[in-house]
Amino acid sequence: MELLQNQRNLLLFEGIIFTLLGFLAVALPGISTLSTELFIGWLLFFSGCVQLYRTFKTRGATSFWGSFLISLVYIIFGLLLVFYPVAGIFSLTIMLTIFFVLEGIAKIILGLQLRPFRNWGWFLLNGVLALVLAYIIWSGWPGSAFWVIGLLVGINMIFFGISLIFLALSIPKSPTPTP
Repeated sequence: MELLQNQRNLLLFEGIIFTLLGFLAVALPGISTLSTELFIGWLLFFSGCVQLYRTFKTRGATSFWGSFLISLVYIIFGLLLVFYPVAGIFSLTIMLTIFFVLEGIAKIILGLQLRPFRNWGWFLLNGVLALVLAYIIWSGWPGSAFWVIGLLVGINMIFFGISLIFLALSIPKSPTPTP
């Protein structure tokens, strides 16, 4: 608790920054969608480069060819996302839609399995909301691809920022040392 007390102001500052950046991402969903897509592309590329470096440092290992192929997949897909961002945005949005459909179905099934317990309906509701999100994305296709990822990233940043702010405000201030 003392460690968090010492970092209270930093948590509050971080929460405010995340919230403001989240609102900016929501206000400019096209730019935040492109930024997210490019970030994922560079992340895959650099991850693949690190793995490729490590693979060649352990050239004699039995896992060389498997590790080599995986690193090439990371590098190639990362570069594809970086050099073809519109296609990357479409691909990521399709994957997100499929994710919401599968998540929605799984959470509805889980909710129905949890019927003997109190509050099982929240899982059911969460599953229905995931299916609604998938429908919204798909019904606006292909135009939704250019804003949906940025919007969702922005909303996530806002809620994370608000969570940090409330956490910081719930932590008692550190007692000031008396001389």
